[in-house]
Amino acid sequence: MSLREYPPGAIFHTSSCPEIMGHSAPSLPVLQAVTANPSHRYCICTGGGPDTAPYVVIERVDYGPHLYVPSSNRPRDATRALCRTCRGTHGDTAPDASTPPGLVIPRA
Repeated sequence: MSLREYPPGAIFHTSSCPEIMGHSAPSLPVLQAVTANPSHRYCICTGGGPDTAPYVVIERVDYGPHLYVPSSNRPRDATRALCRTCRGTHGDTAPDASTPPGLVIPRA
């Protein structure tokens, strides 16, 4: 088994979910969506899984810049544990250049 990187987590909705109304995203078979987005989660509108939602609409979430903080969840085929913030396996994101690295203690 080869290890792979996981993209940031997406949210799966039904096409009639009020949270995505007004958006023009196509519905995909749930197995195709899961393969493309292994670190997904289901919106409550789906009833919790593929048995009640055979087709889903994928919502991409912008998690913004953040550092990788490992969670306790590491899928067997992931290169490392999933990030607590985005559920991806990215490396560390560089902090903003205006933020000094580490703790700065002023001299007395």
